[in-house]
Amino acid sequence: MARDRHPGEVDALFRRALAAVVPAGTVQPRWVAGHAGLVGVFEGFGAVRDFADWCDATGADPGFEFGPPPEVALYARHLLGGHVVHVECVAEQRDAETWFRLNPSGLL
Repeated sequence: MARDRHPGEVDALFRRALAAVVPAGTVQPRWVAGHAGLVGVFEGFGAVRDFADWCDATGADPGFEFGPPPEVALYARHLLGGHVVHVECVAEQRDAETWFRLNPSGLL
């Protein structure tokens, strides 16, 4: 399936595939096939909460990078069901600090 022509099919395919290894009730990101591989993107209202829940439910160790103020990019790359999975979320720093304590040495 060509990622440029059928992004909805890519998302649906990976949602079904990961449903067996993600704890029930965990909100899945929108799955996007890009040049760097498959990425799960949390976006919209509640995205930081959903990202935090995903990390908690899957045991992912989140990281972050400061973007142009006031943005922060949250990310997690971890092994899930035998596959390396990358998820990310771009949010305002204020929203991210509701769920994470951001500091120069990492996320807590």
